[in-house]
Amino acid sequence: MNTVVDDIMMKPMSPVAAAPAASNRPSKVSARNVTVHYGVKQALFDVNVDIPANQVTSFIGPSGCGKSTFLRCLNRMNDTIPICKVAGEMKLDDMDIYDPRIDVVELRARVGMVFQKPNPFPKSIYENVAYGPKIHGMTRNKTELDEVVTGSIKRAGLWSEVKDRLNEPGTGLSGGQQQRLCIARAIATKPEVLLMDEPASALDPIATAIIEELIDELRANYTIIIVTHSMQQAARVSQRTAFFHLGKLIEEGRTEDIFSNPKHKQTEDYITGKIG
Repeated sequence: MNTVVDDIMMKPMSPVAAAPAASNRPSKVSARNVTVHYGVKQALFDVNVDIPANQVTSFIGPSGCGKSTFLRCLNRMNDTIPICKVAGEMKLDDMDIYDPRIDVVELRARVGMVFQKPNPFPKSIYENVAYGPKIHGMTRNKTELDEVVTGSIKRAGLWSEVKDRLNEPGTGLSGGQQQRLCIARAIATKPEVLLMDEPASALDPIATAIIEELIDELRANYTIIIVTHSMQQAARVSQRTAFFHLGKLIEEGRTEDIFSNPKHKQTEDYITGKIG
């Protein structure tokens, strides 16, 4: 195998990172013949994929290949773009995500999202995390809200660094801390799926390693889908990987198989650096 692939696969991975076959786990998210148009430009072509529960699935591919577009379909973020039209079937468990009767606000509580650049609200650390539970009416009193905020910050691996600073602005944290605060904010609404759009691309290597460790811990309770420009990161954090190219899902499978024994030449060309 090409030395580029050897280098990717030799990166340290979690001892529990290997994934069983998809058929052994129920699908949390499924897509059938999903297409996306931005006006007259087609961005996605007939995407079909099943995302298993409680695993990390990475979307990889060149810039502009459609991976972030597909990610945003999963919580209907593309609804905010007037010229965007999504067709096909997409389900969260048995719920049709694009059923017109669906409350999009409630959907986004079930499908949380962390963006490429940390974007804490101009509020205190506490209020950043409390915002979602408040607007969704998830707690009955201050004591319950405190428990949700504390638990979310702990699960995001941030508690020891901010426990004495909860009333300070979230924007005063370092970049890596801000991203973990955004993760705490996302999981405070108790989502079932957590979407991450290149969550470590703006961070230094140390902060990136912390985020990657956190992702591995969180998958016990969440189905995580991550868009990453880094094949090394996909190899380290994900159990399954999907390769997109020119708006098409070329191949999806166990991460180790995608990198060591891809079925499609386009996949092999990408991971060996021939296209990108």
